[in-house]
Amino acid sequence: MIDTLQQLIGEYGYFAVALGCFLEGETAILLGVFAAHRGIIDVNGVLIAAIIGTMIGDNLCFHIGRRMGRPALDKRPAWRPKVARVEELLQRYGAPMMIGFRFLYGLRYVTPFVFGSLGISPLRFFILDAIGTVIWAGTITLIGVYLADAVQGALAHIQNVEQLLVIVLVIAAAVGFGIYRLRRRRKTTPPSQ
Repeated sequence: MIDTLQQLIGEYGYFAVALGCFLEGETAILLGVFAAHRGIIDVNGVLIAAIIGTMIGDNLCFHIGRRMGRPALDKRPAWRPKVARVEELLQRYGAPMMIGFRFLYGLRYVTPFVFGSLGISPLRFFILDAIGTVIWAGTITLIGVYLADAVQGALAHIQNVEQLLVIVLVIAAAVGFGIYRLRRRRKTTPPSQ
């Protein structure tokens, strides 16, 4: 999937990042940041595309949940533990939960659907989701920028190590060949009397 996303980002740029965030999230942002680090696209565009794609996905799920309601959730027994957890967190934390749900791995994809089914105001959801999405996308983008720098530094270090390794291998091969030649000469040279 990562290769496919990287190829899509290379061909379709920001649209691929937005689509990736609509479907998945962090991976699309990180691949977009790596593409930006290579000069293929701009990191600010990656951030904007991530925000747009994520908000479209969240709001679509919210409105589907609002339209389909509790009966749709009740038909999915596998979702019950997640739905219960989302409802518990929403009851306990309210707006901060609505802002930060994207950071809750394993719950974030069902959460907008649950929020919609609970009858939360679409405007309230949109505003809190926008705040949370900007924080989330900004955080992941910033992490991606630091990762890209670290990866580039590591690759430069690896290249230095590779060069040293090649030198060591060439020297070892030369020494090995020299030892082989010496031993061969000793075997072919008749002993002196």
